[in-house]
Amino acid sequence: MEIRELKKEDDLKALVQLSSDFFYEYETNHPYFFKIDKIEEADIIGYFDRFIGNDDRKAFVAVEGGVLIGYIAVLIQEQAGYWMVKKVGHISGLMVRQEHRRKGIGRKLLQSAVGYFKEKGIKQYTLFTSVNNKSGIEFYQKCGLGKLYTTLMGEVG
Repeated sequence: MEIRELKKEDDLKALVQLSSDFFYEYETNHPYFFKIDKIEEADIIGYFDRFIGNDDRKAFVAVEGGVLIGYIAVLIQEQAGYWMVKKVGHISGLMVRQEHRRKGIGRKLLQSAVGYFKEKGIKQYTLFTSVNNKSGIEFYQKCGLGKLYTTLMGEVG
């Protein structure tokens, strides 16, 4: 199994099924709010294409036997000038195929992201996940992440 940066030569269509699985799995965390309307292949390919050759964002992939089994997408965001922390890293998505979980692949992908942030001089990074993503939260906490803030949701009507 190899963890490496996503390349222009890679078949971005290979990310379509894995990304679709990511979104549909995420949808189960809150069926109404995270309800998927329609995922277009071009949207996913376009999304990942923006990570290739971009200095402020990277996608790392886990490949086993020539098959894509996981990814992590990360980016660096500028913060408003009044914040002490001027730039912060953000993990936009982390996914490992169901049958390859609990083998250390997610941790290795996360380590690649942290290495990228360190290389860029980033001291802090964030990620967003649903409070109902219990296994994800447990994984992130085991990797040293802690709660930063809480987003509350209300309904109108």
